[in-house]
Amino acid sequence: MKRLISLLLCLALLLGGNCVFAEEAENLPKENQTEENQAEEYSHEELRVGNPTPMDGKFFTGLWGNSTTDIDVRSIVNSYYLTVWGYDTGIFRENKTVVSSLNIAEDTKSGDRTYLVTLYRDLFYSDGSPITAWDYAFSVLFQIDPVIAELGGVPLDMSYFDGYKEYISGERPYLSGIRILNDYMIEFSVNHEYLPYFFELFRIGILPYPIHEIAPGCKVYDDGQGVYIGNEDKSIAEPLFTKELLEATVMDPDTGYLSHPTVGSGPYVLTSWDGESCTFEINPYFKGDEDGNKPSIPKIHFTLAKNEDMIQKLEEREFDLLNKVTREDTILSGLQLVSGPFAMQNYPRIGLTFIVFTPDRKALQEKNVRKAINYCMDTTTIVRDYTSGFGIQMDIFAGVGQWMYSIAQGSLDYPISVELTDQSSAADKAQYEKEYAEWEAITLDNVLHYDLNVDHAIRLLEENGWTLNAQGGTYTPGVDEYRCKMIDGELVALNMTCAYPETNRTAVSMETLFIPYLEEAGIKLTLIPMDMKTLLRSYNDRDIEQIDMFYLGDDFNIEFDPQLFFLPGDPTAPEEDNLAWVHAQMYEYARLMCETDPHDTLGFMRKWVTFQEKFSDMLPMIPIYSNVYFDFYTKELLNYEIRKPVTWGDAIVPASMGLFVLEQEAAEAAAAAAGEEEAGSDDFETDDFETDDFDDDSFDDSDFED
Repeated sequence: MKRLISLLLCLALLLGGNCVFAEEAENLPKENQTEENQAEEYSHEELRVGNPTPMDGKFFTGLWGNSTTDIDVRSIVNSYYLTVWGYDTGIFRENKTVVSSLNIAEDTKSGDRTYLVTLYRDLFYSDGSPITAWDYAFSVLFQIDPVIAELGGVPLDMSYFDGYKEYISGERPYLSGIRILNDYMIEFSVNHEYLPYFFELFRIGILPYPIHEIAPGCKVYDDGQGVYIGNEDKSIAEPLFTKELLEATVMDPDTGYLSHPTVGSGPYVLTSWDGESCTFEINPYFKGDEDGNKPSIPKIHFTLAKNEDMIQKLEEREFDLLNKVTREDTILSGLQLVSGPFAMQNYPRIGLTFIVFTPDRKALQEKNVRKAINYCMDTTTIVRDYTSGFGIQMDIFAGVGQWMYSIAQGSLDYPISVELTDQSSAADKAQYEKEYAEWEAITLDNVLHYDLNVDHAIRLLEENGWTLNAQGGTYTPGVDEYRCKMIDGELVALNMTCAYPETNRTAVSMETLFIPYLEEAGIKLTLIPMDMKTLLRSYNDRDIEQIDMFYLGDDFNIEFDPQLFFLPGDPTAPEEDNLAWVHAQMYEYARLMCETDPHDTLGFMRKWVTFQEKFSDMLPMIPIYSNVYFDFYTKELLNYEIRKPVTWGDAIVPASMGLFVLEQEAAEAAAAAAGEEEAGSDDFETDDFETDDFDDDSFDDSDFED
């Protein structure tokens, strides 16, 4: 695997070099462009962005779903998190745009930890109303409220806050773990039972939400013991914060805050959403990001871009930016444009594409069945065909862009505490060698690898008694459609279904590289195409009983907490060959991994490796591939840097729309200025342009993506 990832990274480096050269073309006044090469003008008033994943319209929190394109929209309309990932430190830290000070204290008796956050006083929503500590408290109270479940969402589990259980159960009318000291000071208390936690400050990485939009007539109070939501007009006895109120203010498909969050704290304001496309305009009250950048592109149009024609539409000026392009033919077509008035960037995905097994399906309870299915997939060819070498087969629950994976593969420098110099002492050298050896021991050598092996799949099934046919007789290869087995008096069949996104070309590969091998082993699989909204709803709600497997992908958060993907249970229960027990085990390994001190990266990595080893053996999912994303865009889009920020919505803040010239024109101008032979272009004055520095460091493994 180390050799494979090295080849992938080398390829990305080569492509990345082209990317930077393409995007760094010198800027000349438009009157100096040659008529032959002058490109059609772009509108500098609007940026048109396309993404091959349709939006689901869940733009307010992830409580109702977490489509990657919905996350993109959220990053544009709301951005004043209390904490952010520190690329320089490798741990979460306070957001320096929002937080003027953060003080952490620990109770010497209980061990509980308190975080006192002081906000800047120049934070405003896009409607001009001030953002205060009360807005952050409301955000928590809203997202944990049981009413969310009544509205079809999944409330956040913030049980780490003191008093959470008492508040949720109704034992106390207030959440004692959050206190408001004044309009700009808020205090969070985390119970010692939930410490340590590797992504500790992520827990208070909260966004503010406007109560006057979401729950008009309501107000957050703190009477000295904790926060709660009450009526703004205390003369009204009946509580206003109800399911009926939120059905109107949040869930209404035409005006609700879930799909129309028109008042926010981000760089842009959502001005329309029609079910497929969003439009945005600059938020005049946006303070800026941590580097002081404010948006300059007046309008943004964000919509679905189809793989079949997105590159053509980019070339025809219908799109200015294509984000997260992954399909082989689309990437190759896009690369043909990079030598002209278009640019490209590629960056490693921190996510994964996988098949997840529905936990309660009888035929999938046995590990041997799940492994047999995996052995019937020609994953290597599927990945090669779909990603054209821009992806890698994965045997673990990880993405190639995750820092953990980079460390395990040896492609990221180890975070050793001692830095050696010529003057280093013997003790320092010994400490360095000790730590280096400990990091070198971090490998994925014990992770199980699944290559195509139908014979082995058949042996696993026969070992577990899958030897009957649909009539209860002996299964005969080539005659019977699928194998069966008597389980608890019921004849269970290996006659399965797999749902997949209807716009994905996966079915083409599965029809030739998966289904025939399953049939050879005695497993029948029917593919069920679904639109993305139905697919995600079916997966999240498990509301379609006939689905055995889901073909999905996930772009992991930086706070990689796999507990979210598994169902909790009793990890001390006797070992059983069923998915419920497997989920409980994986949940426990994930919990132990995350319960690591933020500064103990080595300890976290050791637990991460254990988690991956267990995952590859228990196989609650089939990991398929992780890959490199490509963004293609016009060179009119300047200062666009996608590799480090979390989404294109973050990267667009410092970007701008401007004029461009082709590299050839710049070279001709430089030659003319130096008195060398000209190649037929117009005459240029040397003051007409500046020569940019070209940087080949376009693919940096140390950049972490969300």
